[in-house]
Amino acid sequence: MTTKLPTSLLPISDQVIDHFYKKTPLPVNIGELVNWYETEAWDDLVSGWGNDELIVLNLNHLAWLKFSDSELIANQESDEPVTNKLRIKYARQLISEVLENSDGYDCPTVHAVKLNKGDGNTAILGWTMEIHGQGGAVAVFQGAFADTEHFYQSLRNCDFLFSTEQDHLSDEAILELWEKPKESVQPIVISVEWGNELHGCSVSEKTWKLIVQGKAVRRVEPYWYEGKRYKGEWLFNSKDLGHLIVNYDDGGVGFEGELSEATITNNGENMSWNSELKKYTAN
Repeated sequence: MTTKLPTSLLPISDQVIDHFYKKTPLPVNIGELVNWYETEAWDDLVSGWGNDELIVLNLNHLAWLKFSDSELIANQESDEPVTNKLRIKYARQLISEVLENSDGYDCPTVHAVKLNKGDGNTAILGWTMEIHGQGGAVAVFQGAFADTEHFYQSLRNCDFLFSTEQDHLSDEAILELWEKPKESVQPIVISVEWGNELHGCSVSEKTWKLIVQGKAVRRVEPYWYEGKRYKGEWLFNSKDLGHLIVNYDDGGVGFEGELSEATITNNGENMSWNSELKKYTAN
């Protein structure tokens, strides 16, 4: 049995649904609805609405960690020269192993809850669910969508690979993810400060466009503290358009605020969040 939505949240739910049918803006307080599902209706969120558990691989993160010639050479048993054929073989084997051993962090599960309106119209809210060791399950809100197929496509656009679709991953897509000079692949850098230090997250033009258009995007970036390497988790639009949360390794929050507060550069040139909004939402 699903948990009944409180009366106070019904207008927000209806506005989310209207966004897809009447092209009205998403409600600015959608975070209240998201927070209710992540707390009071947690069981509904976890169970989703299907019987089959969907698992996705954070392919972008795996590629960042492992898709490089140096990693390939370190893990191969022969002295065979590095070729594209060998890169593809290594990557596919790695993807298969990671999905098979799904640790719950790099391979989160996919969850959706259905919103219903009195006129029969519907929409969904989508999450991925990660397991953070002793910290347990952590829900990462991915956004509001017209239906599950739009939700799944959004995950694909953000470089999540469904476990059922690994055979459809093309050789060309693998080679595109292979390590390249960052300045040509991920020219846009979003920087915020915590711990009296400036920390940055690099994204491609394609990913930046998704962020500016309000899509929920998650990135994992390394940072250094007292000579040790850690991981920072960057969550764009997890609550509202322009909202940014950066979590760091031990579960703390380094930054929570608006992208308008961040320093944003494209190939070293400063950009303003408001001007980027106008640029990508003009049409």
